Amino acid sequence: MAVLKSDSPVAEYRKITDEIVRYMPNEALDPLGAAEATRSYLMLRLAMHLGLRQRNLRELLLCVRGGQPRSTFELETKECGEIRWNKRDNGWEVYIPALAFKNSRSSFFQKGPFRVLLPDLEDLYAIINGYVQRQRAVLLQGHSDPGTFFVRTVKSDKKSPAYDMASFYAAWRLTI
Repeated sequence: MAVLKSDSPVAEYRKITDEIVRYMPNEALDPLGAAEATRSYLMLRLAMHLGLRQRNLRELLLCVRGGQPRSTFELETKECGEIRWNKRDNGWEVYIPALAFKNSRSSFFQKGPFRVLLPDLEDLYAIINGYVQRQRAVLLQGHSDPGTFFVRTVKSDKKSPAYDMASFYAAWRLTI
């Protein structure tokens, strides 16, 4: 409620990301703690930059740097978006076809898909690169990769590493 009642909710979320960075565990000493903190940080940072609904954020697929991005048709079929490296613009972008959104028939999408080149503010690209190259693997702990950008900390074989609505909400609440 403190965030919602604030004159500037984004500024309040910004304070949370600053705290995450301030108390970030050392990756060499606590790789799991650092991976979980980085995931929390990226959840909030991407939410602030993109303004997406929870479903679009948790179902965001990952195309690793140098990988082949999924086609618009494939993303439309899966009804989700993708975070990927854009060689032309030299940056991480989020690309989501209109069909992936709850209000896909809105006039907002008449111009095409939702595409945002993330700004490299406060080393965002370095943080994403570290998360993708090392920390997602720490969270997965050898289990199969669901292909989503955000993955849960795998503690047993019984649960999928992909977030569902309840587990993503729980992670969000824990972070804030």
